[in-house]
Amino acid sequence: MPNTSVRSSSVDKSEAVATVALVGTVKAPPEGVVDYYKTSMEAQGFKLVPGPSAVGNVTSLDFVRGDGETVNVSVRQKEGVSTFTIGANVAAGSVK
Repeated sequence: MPNTSVRSSSVDKSEAVATVALVGTVKAPPEGVVDYYKTSMEAQGFKLVPGPSAVGNVTSLDFVRGDGETVNVSVRQKEGVSTFTIGANVAAGSVK
């Protein structure tokens, strides 16, 4: 997402399925973060999993693609800053 400060990230591509994680902060409402990543994930062929999108004060979205690729985007806002976490298990060849 534009104007994001990456706090931490990791990639493990040692298997056929890569595990990827990112924690970022951005001065944007949670709805803006959700809309950005929903559009981004759908453009890459992921489908939003229906279901509740909030757990307490954390907005959480799950996406799936193909046979077992998954992505979770979770967002929490405090004092005008949204902190979000993206966790994914995807085919190693699709990691950019």
